[in-house]
Amino acid sequence: MRRLLHCWVVSACVWLSGAAFAQAADTGCRLQIITSYPESFYRPFVERFSSDYGRACVTNKNTIALMRHMREGRRPVADVVWTSSPVAFAALDADGLLDHRPELSSDPSHFGGLVVDDASGARFGFALSQIGLMWKPDGETIGPTAEVELLAQDRYRNRIGMTSPARSGTTHLFVETVLQNQGWDEGWALLSRIGSNLATVTARSFGVREGIARNRFELGIGIDFLAKAANETQPPIAFAPLRDSAVFPASVGIARTGAENPLAVDFVEFLRSDTGQNLLLRPAIARIPVNPDLWGQVGFEPEHSAGAAFDAALAARRLPIVNALFDEMITYRYLELAEIRAGIDRLVAAPEAVDDPQLRNLIAEARDRVETVPVASFMSDAAELISQLEGSDLVDLSADGEGTLRDSWSRDFSGRFSRARELIARGDARLAELTSGRAP
Repeated sequence: MRRLLHCWVVSACVWLSGAAFAQAADTGCRLQIITSYPESFYRPFVERFSSDYGRACVTNKNTIALMRHMREGRRPVADVVWTSSPVAFAALDADGLLDHRPELSSDPSHFGGLVVDDASGARFGFALSQIGLMWKPDGETIGPTAEVELLAQDRYRNRIGMTSPARSGTTHLFVETVLQNQGWDEGWALLSRIGSNLATVTARSFGVREGIARNRFELGIGIDFLAKAANETQPPIAFAPLRDSAVFPASVGIARTGAENPLAVDFVEFLRSDTGQNLLLRPAIARIPVNPDLWGQVGFEPEHSAGAAFDAALAARRLPIVNALFDEMITYRYLELAEIRAGIDRLVAAPEAVDDPQLRNLIAEARDRVETVPVASFMSDAAELISQLEGSDLVDLSADGEGTLRDSWSRDFSGRFSRARELIARGDARLAELTSGRAP
């Protein structure tokens, strides 16, 4: 497999994911960082840190792949973990893969009441993020906040782009936000309706911004900094946070394997220093600093952005289940889902549906078939289900080889969607009887 190396004038070397790696000592790296951030984001930080402390090397993987790298002890062995998803940190901490430095944690009172750090010292916030909607400023008019139910409206059919949560930690935050705010059953029903409006499921989070910029779709689900970060070659993209979404701390943590490297602590402190915090204000980075003194420069008002509580530990426990269910229900079937939803909407729009119990029952059952999942709420974080999904390649969007549980869910959704189409056909037949006057 190929190995790619980028070395900058400050001697900071960045190893991109995808191959066999040398140990840190072999590369001359004084600090090994693993991150889900793109190079356009992390490069200014690593360049500045390396100029002051010595060479830092960066392994770049998406959030789910990052977690697998850590769990499987792959090379290069990380000293520092750096990602936006609090769920990733909760999961890695539950696996015992993070060092705890409670002496570095700050009280929420330092950040306007926002919980930025983990009290145990497993992770430390350096920036703030919000999940929301992106669009071209000359298109939709949304804001300053957005209701998630907006995405389920019929007028957005084939007009929305998002990433699979199995490929994006930030999309997983969106999915979990819906499930935690709406409840398990109502949340999946809403996600199903949103899924029926998708134009595509992109391979990476930044693909949502690119899709909007290139007019492939009109609305995108993503995180604020992907919308706001720009350079001279990128058109402006508008963003509105979801009204009931939490403010998520983008964090850095010290890996258990990096506990003895003093530069790991130096990197944490660098990101939260005046130098690191001011780098976040660059237009090409455009993040919300954790330093309250800088909030006015980015228009952040915590009293208007508190949002709902978010249980990162719950999200971490059931991550494999939620990701697998989303892919089986939506990622692999969003075109089929759109077709079924159009059939349901056609029956609902018929005046005869108001007064005919038989037609109403057919509509209700068809909806139920495509809005429910084969896992009850009380089993959503069941250890016996998670153990059957462990070892499956959550980064691979193919369902092949994912085990008997994943296969059974795939068959279940196939049966549900097939039954929904049958019910719609029966509804069309019943509607024809009613309009012709032949109905009993």
